[in-house]
Amino acid sequence: MPTTRLYQQFQRLAQQLGADEREISLAEVADLLCCTPRNARLLLRRMQEQGWLNWTAEAGRGRRSRLTLLDNQEGLIRRRLRALLQQGLLAQAVRVAEDRLDLLTPLLIEQLGQATRAGRQILRVPYYRPLPHLLPTAPLRRSEVHLSRQIFNGLTRRNEENGEIEGDLAHHWECLGPRHWRFYLRPAVCFHHGRELETEDVIDSLQALRDRPLFAHFTRLESPWPRTLDLHLDSPDPWLLHLLAEPVAAVLPRELRGTAGFPLQPVGTGPYRVTTNDPLHLCLSAFDDYFGLRALLDEIDIWMLPELAERLESHLQLGSDSPELGTMRGESELESGCYFLLQDDRSAALQDPALRHWLTRLLNPIALMARVAPELQRGWTSALGLLPHWREGLAASLPEPERLPARLVMACFNQHLEFDECGRAMASLLAEQGIRLEVRFLDYDRWVSGVDEDVDLWLGTLNLEHEQAFAPYAWLQGTPLLRRVWGQQQALWQGLTQWRAEEEVPGPRALLAQVQRQHWFVPLFHHWLELESRVGVHGVRMTALGWFDFRSAWLKPEQGAQQTENGA
Repeated sequence: MPTTRLYQQFQRLAQQLGADEREISLAEVADLLCCTPRNARLLLRRMQEQGWLNWTAEAGRGRRSRLTLLDNQEGLIRRRLRALLQQGLLAQAVRVAEDRLDLLTPLLIEQLGQATRAGRQILRVPYYRPLPHLLPTAPLRRSEVHLSRQIFNGLTRRNEENGEIEGDLAHHWECLGPRHWRFYLRPAVCFHHGRELETEDVIDSLQALRDRPLFAHFTRLESPWPRTLDLHLDSPDPWLLHLLAEPVAAVLPRELRGTAGFPLQPVGTGPYRVTTNDPLHLCLSAFDDYFGLRALLDEIDIWMLPELAERLESHLQLGSDSPELGTMRGESELESGCYFLLQDDRSAALQDPALRHWLTRLLNPIALMARVAPELQRGWTSALGLLPHWREGLAASLPEPERLPARLVMACFNQHLEFDECGRAMASLLAEQGIRLEVRFLDYDRWVSGVDEDVDLWLGTLNLEHEQAFAPYAWLQGTPLLRRVWGQQQALWQGLTQWRAEEEVPGPRALLAQVQRQHWFVPLFHHWLELESRVGVHGVRMTALGWFDFRSAWLKPEQGAQQTENGA
């Protein structure tokens, strides 16, 4: 691969001379390149070897030689960008392209999909935003939940095929009493940075969660013998094994917890480790010392392409249609969740049930879909409950509110294109009724904290990993925003606590339906998730989060279907 210096020297020649054939002396070339004639001759020879120019030297003092540039500056930049992208050097490619996104973006799309480099199988995947927070101990968005599953492990995990709980870091367990469980840990489990997992790492990780509602019933953790963990509860929990399979219950190396840079480049025990994470590029490399089956793909390269945001929020594409590389095959399904609106019980205006009912009717899915772009309409279907098969009964009609507020504030999280459209649609509907809607875009961690007390409405979206009763329960209990915006809904929180211990009382669906009938919770749309993969990418099956399990994907060599560092 030519050096950066050689590219720069050719660009200087191209800028000065253009593409015409001309007579020029070696001394004049040396002046243009700011080097000695001897170095100029060497540079010209190397450029000719690359096919960039023809140089016909004439011997003798004062004799002029012939120089023809065979490539223009734009063509050279394009070839250089392609070479850098084939090497996975995205940051360097962006620096070379500078403001020429018209050159870079098509080349990025061209490089997506399968590739090989030095015998390693690589899958390049596009995404529309950076992923700087990968720690599962923080509230995570859909894609971060998926990625945390590839990086970390908990004591248990959920089998995606049948939904059953199975061993992960713990290979067996037993319930010694309603409030006492014992777990037996696997031997020789290593973290990505090389240290072996110890029981103290598990104790430290679970103890750090006890201030959260989901884990408040943990009273004591201890290790009576090596690789053995005893967990004591203050109340029975028949859902404990499901709880320990939640992303937030992942085990972290205790010495790295809270260190700077850990959320950006975390260390776990999972099948993939983070090797690069910057605003342009997330690279996951297969962890050779993983205690389970080693992943089949050597690398997952996720490239951030914000120019494609309107497609990549819910549509994951592994490659593109190409006669040489094969056609694309696709999957689609409705998300296990929905876009929703929360009405905040801290809002003075929303204490009026009639106003909440009026807003629910005004900001209904049909009215909103009529005011957004057609491509968004095609990806949405109206929601009557949190999950697609939850069709909750409608609340009784209420009279019109006696007075409408002049202004309402709605918060949503940023880097989400569809919230822009949805916010504008809501603002236009309310403006026709004389209400000004202020749409406030927040970072996700601020949005999910719910600390902004002057907000009336909260626009959000939710994807659950499965549809068992524990999933909506974990969302309700594990999302700080809900505790703040529904702080006065004591029946909800008391009912959830009772259900976890007893199971037979009204569960999460019935409790949330009651909140929905009071219009504190307003489901809007279910979203169609799509996954397309090129023929030749095998083992790809879309998960409930719209991604695929990296561990099972693999590339089958086919005629013309691979790219190498020497060319596509």
